[in-house]
Amino acid sequence: MNNLVLGSEGFVGKYFCQYLEGLGETVFRFDIEGNVNQDCRTAEIPLQNIDRVYFLAWDVGGAKYLYKHDSQFRQLEWNLQILLNVMPQLRSTNTPLLFASSQLAQEYDTVYGSTKKVGEVWTKLLGGVCVRFWNVYGPLEKLSERSHVISDFVNQAHSTKQIKLLSTGEELRQFIHVDDVSRAMHMAMTQNLKGVYDITSFEWISVLDVAKFIGKVMGAEVFPGTETGRTPITPMVGKVPNWRPQIDLDEGILQMTRALLNDHSNESGS
Repeated sequence: MNNLVLGSEGFVGKYFCQYLEGLGETVFRFDIEGNVNQDCRTAEIPLQNIDRVYFLAWDVGGAKYLYKHDSQFRQLEWNLQILLNVMPQLRSTNTPLLFASSQLAQEYDTVYGSTKKVGEVWTKLLGGVCVRFWNVYGPLEKLSERSHVISDFVNQAHSTKQIKLLSTGEELRQFIHVDDVSRAMHMAMTQNLKGVYDITSFEWISVLDVAKFIGKVMGAEVFPGTETGRTPITPMVGKVPNWRPQIDLDEGILQMTRALLNDHSNESGS
């Protein structure tokens, strides 16, 4: 299989490319982060001799970025430009397409969710499949405006021995490991699925409980905030047939903490 991954250098994309290559499939990476000429907002997409297209390119980040007022116009303009450039090119080839969407596509009061919904509609018109990510974690990120909550907690615990929440932590989330996401996307394409599917653990947990587990593992104290968080209770649309998560949240977090401690140990020894 010749796979084109749009957004190959992103949070999910780089690990998904490794997953496909581990299966023995050919991967063509396409991402502005790797090559300034590979800007999905303007570039010609190399679709010749491509068997499958995975559309992961997007202006995205964790909740700190997604809901930041100053980022809304950037998200709107950037992501609509990607759609307006990429989708017409895909239409001219009929190449099998998977569009990476989000649980927030059901919530039209956010720029992120609204633009993802437009992507879903366009994908349906092209006969492709949409998969909705629910809070993907796994790769440990550097603390930044765009980093995600589990990475933020692990990094805080490691550097300060404290985990400070922005909210009370009572809000609920479903988390899914990037390895399980990679398997689900590949299976969705292999089965030639159409429509929309959820890629999630299908298990709710409070953000506070996640912080407490990380704190226990790393010997850090947890400090809840005062702001009330929000639980996005979006309806489930369905699970990818024959797929189920294999990495539970506790094990996934332990993998992250071990990797961080090993890296720190190697740096100290060198």
